[in-house]
Amino acid sequence: MDPSFTPSLLPSRAVIWTCRILCTIALGISGYLAYTAFNTSEVYGCGGGEVFDCGHVLNSRYAKILGMPVSVPAFGMYASLLGVLAFFRKETPEKLLSVGWGMLTVGALSAGLAALWFTSIQVFELQHLCAYCLGAHACGLIMAGIVIWKRPLGWGRLTQLSAFSVAGVALLITGQLTTEPPPTFVVETYENTPHSAEPQLTSFTAPGGAEEFDAPVSFAPPGETVDLIEAPVAGPVVVDNLFAPPGDATENSAPLTESPQETKSANKEGDATTRLPEEAPVTGAGVQPASSAAAKSVYLFFSPTASQLAARLLLALPTDEQQLPGGDAGAAIAEGTTQTAAKPVVVVPKERLVTVAGSRFSLNTRHWPLLGDPDAKYVFVEMFDYTCPHCRNTHKAIEGAFSQFGDKLAIIALPVPLERSCNPGAKGNGHVGACEQARLAVAVWCCERSKFSDFHHWMFEANRTTGQARIKAEELVGKDQLAAELALGYAGDYVSKHVELYKRVGSGAVPKLMFPKSTMTGQVSSVTTLVTAIQREFPGN
Repeated sequence: MDPSFTPSLLPSRAVIWTCRILCTIALGISGYLAYTAFNTSEVYGCGGGEVFDCGHVLNSRYAKILGMPVSVPAFGMYASLLGVLAFFRKETPEKLLSVGWGMLTVGALSAGLAALWFTSIQVFELQHLCAYCLGAHACGLIMAGIVIWKRPLGWGRLTQLSAFSVAGVALLITGQLTTEPPPTFVVETYENTPHSAEPQLTSFTAPGGAEEFDAPVSFAPPGETVDLIEAPVAGPVVVDNLFAPPGDATENSAPLTESPQETKSANKEGDATTRLPEEAPVTGAGVQPASSAAAKSVYLFFSPTASQLAARLLLALPTDEQQLPGGDAGAAIAEGTTQTAAKPVVVVPKERLVTVAGSRFSLNTRHWPLLGDPDAKYVFVEMFDYTCPHCRNTHKAIEGAFSQFGDKLAIIALPVPLERSCNPGAKGNGHVGACEQARLAVAVWCCERSKFSDFHHWMFEANRTTGQARIKAEELVGKDQLAAELALGYAGDYVSKHVELYKRVGSGAVPKLMFPKSTMTGQVSSVTTLVTAIQREFPGN
């Protein structure tokens, strides 16, 4: 045997391989967490639970040091320890073994102390756990225990080396507690674009069709040929033989109620469900059904929600036979014959257009899923994904903003799934179920707008499965009504329209908080930051 070899400095094969396996596991976990941090992607299989929520932990201020994910220095440390362990062989000289044990001692004790710090933060401060983080921390604690157990350099040397570990972890903790939390979002600002004779704006119209506005261009609904960004209702419409049913998009209208009976008609272009209002008033003696062509035009111009589409097409037939006019006029209405209305019904939906992205696009608050009052002073647009942990954390800041502004604040809430099956612009193959969850949310809004807020907040309380989301939606609006709404396909049309706007504003990450002069992309976890942004964007309100 080599006289330079000291058996006491060479651990057993079991100890060496245990440490190597622990370092390899921690190295893999740290590398994966660093990868997801740099790519702002979701950690697989650990999000949104009541206890385990990796997204919540990894997006906290404690997940970074000096703007860098803490998984990066952890990766470097475990890679170094794995390299040191490679020299623990019989051929290694005693002096080199002693240096190796010193490095292993400092690294293992640092990993153990850091594990205690980050685990306590998860338990007591964040009150959520990250399974991946705990796995890496467990490896560090076990290695620290092995070093203390073996202590081949003796207690004195172990105490001296532990001082370096304590100092290093103390600097880490001090840096995290004293520095400002790193920004988790980027702000894109736009130059003021005054309205000119040739506006550059785009109106985004909701599904169902809309007419073009003079300025900002609204985002048109699915199926519309003009470059609009507005929802199913647009501008004043004068329609003969049409009673404005309850639940219209006009101001101070009563909610639409469904009769116990629904009639369906289907053709090659699609299915339509006709819901009758419980008490459709009759104006004049000659009100009667419109032709199918007229009904179609009414649908294209006047359809704020999918569940109310048929009411727009409804030929104003009362459900109570006693409301029918007497004589020939009443018989004509019952038989569907043509009569001349006493006078046309003028429907004038009140518009509230909200401009975003440098006033390039505008959306009508009454035509899109909305949280809050459509006439609120402060209104902006949020794009989000229910399966996105960054969106879930941003939702908490939004709730704080609502607590401060109250009824003065409203948000046009557009679910934009990051699942490729309905969003070709999404990256990766994650966010399974996001498309269906978005459709369920829109369907709830279509069925009963007052229930959308309840569903939306419930979805962001935790990571929900698609099955859980469907059950909740059925509880809020009814199983049969939800199924009928989804069968119409308008919820999917809305989601497609949301995705279209998402792509037109640059795609990328969500959430996106879109204001007239700026867009905040990424997690906004500070209520103060969001409130300041709202006040900056709406200075005179």
